Amino acid sequence: MNFKQLIDEVSQDTKIPAGDVRKVGVAILERFSRLIEEQQNFASPLITLTAVTTPARPAAGDKPAVPARKFARMAIRQKPQAAPAKPQP
Repeated sequence: MNFKQLIDEVSQDTKIPAGDVRKVGVAILERFSRLIEEQQNFASPLITLTAVTTPARPAAGDKPAVPARKFARMAIRQKPQAAPAKPQP
């Protein structure tokens, strides 16, 4: 799925104009980008983003140097399981 497909699907599901959905989507993605750049995490009821930086690696032998990279790991939040019902005496 690409961004346009996501916008179209959300627009159809919510009956919100695609232009408005796109503006909100772009704003959210820009904020996620800043969070990753600033190495801050994000948590919502559905997902978490954990910002990570891989260190730079110098060139070694025939392998080229690799610059440091900033990215985020996304995880689906686990829903708490309901406690088992107590048996009635």
